Amino acid sequence: MVDVLTNVGRINAADPIEVAAAVSQVRSLLEICRAHLFTENQFVHSAMEARRRGSACTTATQHVQHEEAFEQLEARLRAIEMSSVSDLDAIMLDLYPSLALFVAENFQHMYAEEHENNETLWALYSDAELLALHAEIMASLDPVKMVNFARWILPYVSHRERAAMLAGMQKAAPVPVSHFN
Repeated sequence: MVDVLTNVGRINAADPIEVAAAVSQVRSLLEICRAHLFTENQFVHSAMEARRRGSACTTATQHVQHEEAFEQLEARLRAIEMSSVSDLDAIMLDLYPSLALFVAENFQHMYAEEHENNETLWALYSDAELLALHAEIMASLDPVKMVNFARWILPYVSHRERAAMLAGMQKAAPVPVSHFN
């Protein structure tokens, strides 16, 4: 998210290639965020609610707000695509603070998910059940989307997490892929 924000912040609005690349990058970010919300709503929130009614209410409400933010950002992207060169600087300047607030809110939201939601899940489910839930989530993801997720996630996680993720991917991959050196 920070990489996208940084790129949008330094864009040369007079360069149509840079503008198109920034629009594409923001759209890709929105796509992965939408997929993330869908998966959390479908699996994580459902699991929380199944064992403690109301436990996912706060983050579920925030997800609705995120959906609204997605639409607002998408509207700004369409405005950029439809604008004249003379209006582009102002529209690009409008995109940056909106995207910055979106990123900031997402970081706060992710902190709550990783602490409060995880504590709830750990209190309600055994390790074996959580591993089964994780496997169910992973099985639900389209392989093409997984490649996109990996492109966004792998460069930004710690070495230990990256090694574990890649080892897990290799273990789960079909034989011709898992033996590729």
